[in-house]
Amino acid sequence: MSKLPRTHTTIKNGTYKSMGSTSKLQGMFTDRISELPHEFLSRILSFLPRKYAFRTTILSKRWKKYWASVPELDFVFEELSAVWAINTIKTPTPGMWKDKYLSDHVDLLRFVHGVLSLRDSSDIRRLRLHCYCRAQDVSLVASWIRTAIRHNVVELDLRIKAIYKVNEDGPTLELPKCVFLCTTLVDFKVMSNCITYAPPTSGCFPSLKSLDVKVEYPQDDSMEKLFSFCPVLQVLCITGIVSDVVSQTIALKFKVSAPELKMLKMILFRDYGKGDGPSYSISINAPKLESIDIKHDSLPMYSFENVHSLVKGSVDLCVHYGSYHNYVSEHAPALLEPFYNVKHLSIAVHSLKEGCLPAFDKLRELKLVIRDCYYWDLLTEFLNKSPNLESLVIEHEDDQDCIDDYEESYFECVLYSEDQWSRPESVPICLTSHLESIMIRGFKGYPHEAKVARYLLDNGRVLKKMTVENEFHKQLKQRRGSKDCELEFV
Repeated sequence: MSKLPRTHTTIKNGTYKSMGSTSKLQGMFTDRISELPHEFLSRILSFLPRKYAFRTTILSKRWKKYWASVPELDFVFEELSAVWAINTIKTPTPGMWKDKYLSDHVDLLRFVHGVLSLRDSSDIRRLRLHCYCRAQDVSLVASWIRTAIRHNVVELDLRIKAIYKVNEDGPTLELPKCVFLCTTLVDFKVMSNCITYAPPTSGCFPSLKSLDVKVEYPQDDSMEKLFSFCPVLQVLCITGIVSDVVSQTIALKFKVSAPELKMLKMILFRDYGKGDGPSYSISINAPKLESIDIKHDSLPMYSFENVHSLVKGSVDLCVHYGSYHNYVSEHAPALLEPFYNVKHLSIAVHSLKEGCLPAFDKLRELKLVIRDCYYWDLLTEFLNKSPNLESLVIEHEDDQDCIDDYEESYFECVLYSEDQWSRPESVPICLTSHLESIMIRGFKGYPHEAKVARYLLDNGRVLKKMTVENEFHKQLKQRRGSKDCELEFV
């Protein structure tokens, strides 16, 4: 049996070549991956974790070009989420930061800087940067953001947490002006305890359609300016924590002015939980606004202008204390005023007094969260003010925060009284003509709850289905004003 001649293999430009008489083997070891189109390879790399994609640069000079043109760049420090939860403002001890995270932090800085230094002239579709920022890192991080803008970034996701020692002022990173003026930026998310905003007075966010901002204790007038110049913005989400101001002086203003805005979410909390007055105000000018979601632990001063297109609304004032109930009752009408046109409404506000609701002539679906037994009369008012209501969800939650001020009367009310809900003087129109579906959640069988359920069953002339999430149901089976009504218990 003859032997194959000895061969020598070399690699050149990604192709294996065999030297010797075995010419038939020549070309069999072609690097077919490298022969794929440039754009296709860049797209493949964009789906790999950054650290693995970057390692392909050692294959050849050509692979460096592939990496340099990856359209989506994700730089995420893996420990950021866990540490952010532990250290909401400051790191507990300098040693903890140095020993556990400093090395990884420095490695990430070098990695990101190296990647962006290799960048060719191709566009960056998305930059996701989640990292820490020390005082000495501010200029470097700002330069990365400017690099993304120069490369026509479309989606920008920044989650930057300042790290500083106790009793020291933290670093501040002013968002580069080029971000506000970028003509390609469409989607912008930012979560930071160190970024400050100084937007220009004109030409701001010319192409931005979605903006998601999380703030921590904003102190200057940036919140009044940041959301005031958004000509094509359609989706806006503002979440975060605002400072406690004990006096009645309004220290912080959020101003939203966006002619194309369709969806707005405002989830803001004060850092103390108690108080009798507002610490900030919110003004909204959005003629095309269709959906609004509001959640606060204290009711800010709201003002609306040109808000006439709302279809869907959600309001949750989740914590109330003592005399603050009166404040909410007095100022809630201003908050609810633009909701008169909504078709879908979810509301969890138990400090409303009779007569403060507008007429909801177009309302079709209502979710009413009642957090304690003193506010079941809200149901009566909503039924009277919603003649075309078709679907009703009643959710009963025991609000422990209310117990602080009237603990004894609270338990007496919940356990024994049937007088916390008064039957309407006349049957609401919606019950006799439109209401087809009722869901009762958190039903515990308390006297006032049973009284409400019986009334709805007795008077729901077109009711098709009632669902009660509770075991207390036997006495309800026999009470149906509609022959077509189906009872379901879960």
